[in-house]
Amino acid sequence: MKQLLLIAAILSFTVNTFSQQQTFDLVTFTPPKGWKVEQRDSLVSFTKTDKVRKSWCVVSIIKSTASKGSIEADFESEWNQLVVKTYKVPGDPQVNKIEETGGWRRKAGAGKFIFNNADAMAMLTTYSGYQRCLSVVATTNSERFFSQLDSFVGSINLKKPDTKNKTMEPSKNTNNSAAGTGSYAFSTTSFDDGWNATIKNDWVEVTKNSTIVLLHYGITLTDALRTDMINSLWNAVAAPRYTIQQIYNYTYSELKDFPYHYMEADATEKATGKKVFVSFRTISRNGTAFCYEIITPTKNEFSQQFPTMDKIENMSGYNRFAIGKNDLIGTWQEGSGGFTQYYYVSNGDYAGMNITVSNIKYIFVNGTNYKTDVKSVDNRIYSSEKEHGIYLLNNWDITTTDQNGKVSDYSAWFEATNGGRILHMLHKKF
Repeated sequence: MKQLLLIAAILSFTVNTFSQQQTFDLVTFTPPKGWKVEQRDSLVSFTKTDKVRKSWCVVSIIKSTASKGSIEADFESEWNQLVVKTYKVPGDPQVNKIEETGGWRRKAGAGKFIFNNADAMAMLTTYSGYQRCLSVVATTNSERFFSQLDSFVGSINLKKPDTKNKTMEPSKNTNNSAAGTGSYAFSTTSFDDGWNATIKNDWVEVTKNSTIVLLHYGITLTDALRTDMINSLWNAVAAPRYTIQQIYNYTYSELKDFPYHYMEADATEKATGKKVFVSFRTISRNGTAFCYEIITPTKNEFSQQFPTMDKIENMSGYNRFAIGKNDLIGTWQEGSGGFTQYYYVSNGDYAGMNITVSNIKYIFVNGTNYKTDVKSVDNRIYSSEKEHGIYLLNNWDITTTDQNGKVSDYSAWFEATNGGRILHMLHKKF
């Protein structure tokens, strides 16, 4: 593949108008004839294969998301999320100059990767405007599809999004499938204390005035990460977005008697060029690392907002989002287990062990009916219990009425995670 610049150019053509156009999200386009089409909530894609020549091409329009504030920041984020993570494209892309049309700014780039031990190419065009970001991704192993890609991308028209009253209501989740947000109703929350949370591809972004907190989704710990957890995770999830001037490492808390993983840095944001103070903490729970990245204009502002380590850890409580009308429909499951070993106080001899394992399954059949299936084993004694009835949902509350007329009230919310959401139900009685 020798035509990186040519391919990048294909994805930055001027916008034209064609007949027989279709619409997806903010985009109207002319679909390529004879290509297999697949449409999901988060994207529409077209695939063409030639078994004789062993060639293929896939082009996808990704549903729009909230802009990060500039075409440079949007393109960098989309390249990392949609190209690097998906296709393992090494190095920086070859890019075209930024163009403008109809209130939208457009940037295109391309890079090579290996697929089935052969050269392939990934191409990205990102559009940024009206506080929205939208991308077109194309991958292929053959130049013979270039003309069709040319026609497809050239047919694209973008409309101005309807932003009326957007700040007055919870925004509809439109992140791509890699974010794991699917078609859930709410992706933002405004809290009474002034903090605002928004679901992003790799984190929940919590903001208040000039302070930004990124609650990164959990990362499975490996032996390599454990050897130097703070620096390994910093380099993996935070450092690439900054030019670092000075790093400050810490080992122990002044207020607690156990070590914690924490560091600070004077840095410049690559996307905006702003000088910032970045604080970074990781917390390990059950083999998973959770990273808290805090961006403030100065160290003094950070110290005022977060005088203790507990203040940082408490930010995890802002990863909570309301539940929409149809969000519960389906099966939700929780499993847990534990064991206790007993020893005689008098001589220290082993006195046996008790094992408890349980599984709770909630099945929300539709918008009104539910079922539960609870199974448990306690010291080899099996028990089960089933329940069914009706429920009422009000964004942050669930009320169930079982077959015997028993009413139970729960506080309920979603926690965003990589690949989906976790349902929390807290019985108000307790």
